[in-house]
Amino acid sequence: MPPYYAIKVTGALFHTQGGLDIDARCRVLRADGTPFANLLAAGGAARGVSGNAVWGYLSGNGLLSAVAGGAIAAETAKGMVNA
Repeated sequence: MPPYYAIKVTGALFHTQGGLDIDARCRVLRADGTPFANLLAAGGAARGVSGNAVWGYLSGNGLLSAVAGGAIAAETAKGMVNA
């Protein structure tokens, strides 16, 4: 039934090139390399394998870092809660 509405939808690339520095357990690192207490990052919030420039983007790596990093961060968080 009227009224009808329309919106324009377009594809876009949105992700960070770089992000927060993390260790192998997805703990966010300070400039001196020590981890912050209880601060984790994964996916687009964390550094990735694409580098820090647009030309370094590799298709699919955002999803890879989100899924794998999320799983690692979850295990790290679980260890923090159970400690």
